[in-house]
Amino acid sequence: MEGSGMRLLGGFRVVQIGDGLAAAVCGRLLADVGANVSCLDPDNPTSLAEYLNHGKTVVSGEPAAARGVLAAADLILCEGQPEDIRRRQSDGRSLRRFNPRAVLVFISPFGQTGPQADDPAADLTLFFSSGIARLLTGQVDDLSEPPIRPVGEQSAFIGGVAAACAGMHAALAAEPGAVLDVSIQEALGTMAISELARAGLAGKIWSRRRLADGNGATVTILPACDG
Repeated sequence: MEGSGMRLLGGFRVVQIGDGLAAAVCGRLLADVGANVSCLDPDNPTSLAEYLNHGKTVVSGEPAAARGVLAAADLILCEGQPEDIRRRQSDGRSLRRFNPRAVLVFISPFGQTGPQADDPAADLTLFFSSGIARLLTGQVDDLSEPPIRPVGEQSAFIGGVAAACAGMHAALAAEPGAVLDVSIQEALGTMAISELARAGLAGKIWSRRRLADGNGATVTILPACDG
């Protein structure tokens, strides 16, 4: 990014496809440490998107220029659900025609495969379906009130951070042609790190009871149809 002063990734070339905010966050993080980030056809006029894409090279309306930056890229970011990505011809098979070696990072609400892959999603639905809502919301007292959601587009920021970390791990591993599937829902789910670590490493789980998380937030079990 212009004026950053940080060149840890100087010479590392990234292409960001489309107008997804999580991809924009990922690209911004990489640009902040010196990567050369090009945006293909960004079409998100919001102030947040403009901030995230500030200082990146915009490539729009020039097929030859788009092919050129794709062919030279070390890492390619593409956000969208599988059907959208195929329609834009930004799927793995299409991108490999231009670049057989770049790390491909696909970001989507529920991943590129599975029964939920093309389900509609938003920041609110991802917030609750991932389970992270239980760390921030209290007991449901009035079901007629709108559900509580975090300020801003936090799912996009957390998904973008996960994509940046995973993408750089793949790039540093020097394994050409790696393809990564980043699910924003799963990235949000990892925020409940103590529960995941306990289950994964110790094989232990907590019972269904109200607990405090140590940060002053109320942790509760929300009503569910199975009781």
